[in-house]
Amino acid sequence: MKKKTVLIAAIGLALLPGGVTNAADSQTSIKVMVGNKTLESNWGKDDSMHTFAVLSTFQPTARPFGIAFDLHGNGYENNGAGKTTESAIGEMNIGLRYQPQIASSVLTPYLGGGVSFVAVELEEINSGTKTTHGGTGYWVGGGIDFRFYSQWSMGLDARYSSVDVELSGEKRDAGGLGWGATVGYHF
Repeated sequence: MKKKTVLIAAIGLALLPGGVTNAADSQTSIKVMVGNKTLESNWGKDDSMHTFAVLSTFQPTARPFGIAFDLHGNGYENNGAGKTTESAIGEMNIGLRYQPQIASSVLTPYLGGGVSFVAVELEEINSGTKTTHGGTGYWVGGGIDFRFYSQWSMGLDARYSSVDVELSGEKRDAGGLGWGATVGYHF
């Protein structure tokens, strides 16, 4: 897994265009993301979830690195074989995000990574059985912002996370591969 993370980071840095300059003042961005998350196969039919997220970056003056604070809500409802189950995963991702200001460009790529805190709930509606668990792991990701107005952007975000949790005596990975479209405001 470490080799895969290093390879993704190296490719992302190699794709950054020349002429990188830092912003003259601090920048904060808040983005809303709508997308999907694919979990490991041991989740069965609940392995694909809808995602809504708020992604924020607090970037100090003249630095290409910022503090990332992202909140993700993932959920899925499965109706089958006379049973209804709901799966929900809430993630709080904290870490660093590398997003340099690129001179005279409306496209701004970014890379990030850090710690992922997860809360998982699996509920069988018919029987009223509810299982919850939390865990800590890691996340890595990246994306690209397209500035279509001075302070507004839209873009794409992709990330991978890995967090082990135990539900009903079974160990599962509540992380996975997530992606989505973003709309953001930069101030």
